[in-house]
Amino acid sequence: MRIRIKLRYFTLSNSWSFRFTNMPAKKKGGKKKKDSGDPAEFEAKDNIKRAEAEIYSLQRQLDVASQEMQYAREHEREWRERLDAFGVAMEQQRENTLDIMSDMSRQFKAMQEQLTQQIDGLEKKNHQLLSTLEGKDDEMDKMKADYERIIEEKDSQIKDMKHKQEVMAQEFSDMLKETLDKMSDCLESNE
Repeated sequence: MRIRIKLRYFTLSNSWSFRFTNMPAKKKGGKKKKDSGDPAEFEAKDNIKRAEAEIYSLQRQLDVASQEMQYAREHEREWRERLDAFGVAMEQQRENTLDIMSDMSRQFKAMQEQLTQQIDGLEKKNHQLLSTLEGKDDEMDKMKADYERIIEEKDSQIKDMKHKQEVMAQEFSDMLKETLDKMSDCLESNE
């Protein structure tokens, strides 16, 4: 933003700052006097006025640049503070993340160890059960063999008894027939 200032008159003080002096406005009227001055003197006055105006303009530019630099420094300081705050926040976040990761890693290792122990325990139990099952299978095979042997013995006994029963029935039948024959002979002889 540029500021336009209409300069009437200014003086340069010892501290290199400008001081405006308000002079009363020129009165209108009257005839213009003919320029009776020396052209070199007029040119020197004109150069002085130009130099003073240029000095004032440069001083204003310097003031504006100084204000802009001060504004830029304030913004730089604010941004540095923000950057520092973000850096602290990021460091805190990184530490929190590392803490969480170490906690999760520790929990994972503990769970892994616990599960490994459970797996080992279950494998031992499974091995014991398989051994017991093999023992039971052997025992069952033995019992089955004993049962089959007993059944064979019983079947053999049953066959023997049936055979004896048949033999006895045959003998009884023969004996009964013989007795009947004898009785029949006896009855015939008694008649």
